[in-house]
Amino acid sequence: MLFDSLALFSALVVLLLLRQLVNVYPSVMACLWRGKECFNLEASVKLAHDRDIIAMAMVIPFCLVVYRFRLYHPVFLDGFGNNALLGMYFAVFSGYALFRLAVFALFRPKTLSSKTLAVSRKVAYTFFIFLTLLLLAMGGIMCRLGLDDSVVRSAMLWVSAVVYTLFLLRKLQIFNSSCSVFAAFLYLCALEMIPTGILIVSAIVF
Repeated sequence: MLFDSLALFSALVVLLLLRQLVNVYPSVMACLWRGKECFNLEASVKLAHDRDIIAMAMVIPFCLVVYRFRLYHPVFLDGFGNNALLGMYFAVFSGYALFRLAVFALFRPKTLSSKTLAVSRKVAYTFFIFLTLLLLAMGGIMCRLGLDDSVVRSAMLWVSAVVYTLFLLRKLQIFNSSCSVFAAFLYLCALEMIPTGILIVSAIVF
């Protein structure tokens, strides 16, 4: 019941924001192929604002997809009922997002320009929008084809890994625009590998 209510709510929100989504979508796609487009998107106040709004709107559908196909399911979640489990997925997502902010505040590269820092921080929103839309499309198509949930889950995890790798490459390029490749790699490890590594380890160990 809760799942269906949230799905309906998120669908209505996306419909209300459809104009902003259509407006920002070409820039989101452009950022996948060229690191420079990440700077161009951030330079446009309207596009950046629309991107931020759409990214927030994607949180609910993303968590619903993760819950529906158990893309993240450590053992400690086994004892929860359906509604409580769905709530835990939102809690894990919120915890991961807050931990990323804490890591950024702790390891914030002080040698980089404020513009580069802003672009590097917000590029995650851009890729999050793309990933969520892609997972929603995959879930709809693959379920329509009658594929087993385990197959859908495996495909989604692989696609998520590819998108995240591309995100890391773009973020490395953004850092590299203001520092050496070696320094950019160190920044990337500190700001991305730590929070994501802990998330992956929690799924495997716990």
